[in-house]
Amino acid sequence: MRSKFGMVIGAAMVLVLAAGCSSSSKGSSSAGGSGGASASSGSPVDVGAPLPDEVKSKGKLTVGVKCDYPPFGYIDESSKNAGFEIDIAHQMAAYAFGDPNALSLTCVTGSNRVSFLVSKRIDLIEATMNYTPERARTIDFSTPYFDSGVKLLVPKNSPITSFDQLAGQHVISISGATASLWLTQCMKDVKQTLFTETSQALTALNQKRGVAFAQDDTLLLDLAAKNADLKVVGDAKADSPWGMGVRKGDAQMLAWVNGALAHMQQSDFFWTEFQKTVTDPSVQQQFAKYLPRPGSKLTYPSGATLQC
Repeated sequence: MRSKFGMVIGAAMVLVLAAGCSSSSKGSSSAGGSGGASASSGSPVDVGAPLPDEVKSKGKLTVGVKCDYPPFGYIDESSKNAGFEIDIAHQMAAYAFGDPNALSLTCVTGSNRVSFLVSKRIDLIEATMNYTPERARTIDFSTPYFDSGVKLLVPKNSPITSFDQLAGQHVISISGATASLWLTQCMKDVKQTLFTETSQALTALNQKRGVAFAQDDTLLLDLAAKNADLKVVGDAKADSPWGMGVRKGDAQMLAWVNGALAHMQQSDFFWTEFQKTVTDPSVQQQFAKYLPRPGSKLTYPSGATLQC
């Protein structure tokens, strides 16, 4: 993502910041696309792999999602989960059970989403999670469904324009997020101030508790569009697609998730739903190549570590 979001759910971040949305369970919502004929057919969809019996017996998918990350996963004005990733989760429930609301959504953060999965509090992570080799040692990643990189959010009058200027500085980041992992590995002289929630990080930046907030550019561009005193700078680092996470070695669940994602790609579901989330046509076209579409897929970077 290398461009501004423009008109993207204007009130969403205001609500998130006011609520200080924490890691808590939310019921499934109807805010967004349960989408398409398959979602309303009342019958499960064959995605080329069987749903694991453990999940089938519960009669619903339990998915860990972001609740403070518009326009991908957030809490809307009616206190329901909404966003692009939430629409995908509803579609997966429709594939699994023939009901887009056969779904339990749990708010997770960058620091707890993997532990929630490993401890079986959730069946699946779908929470703006970049692929990293480190994470892939603990969980298994699905095929990717979006792409992003790490940039910097700074005050409008800041002299900071690149990562090279961060040496020895205090930088705000989210615990467990790709930005924090990249800074730890690639800029060891940076002093990180860690938070678990976007609202906390943004408050810390406004209070000048760090010279910059390092995070996925998808979120930062939206924050800058809504905050006239802030801007996004820096070349993207740790550029890597997002994937869903399943428990390590759970081959059956991974096969079903990948089958569901392939089914969505073939029907151009990702692009269709993204256009509903991001309504500015000029921005839509700039983002089109960062979504898997018929005949065009995303791939993860090779290598054993994040690239510095």
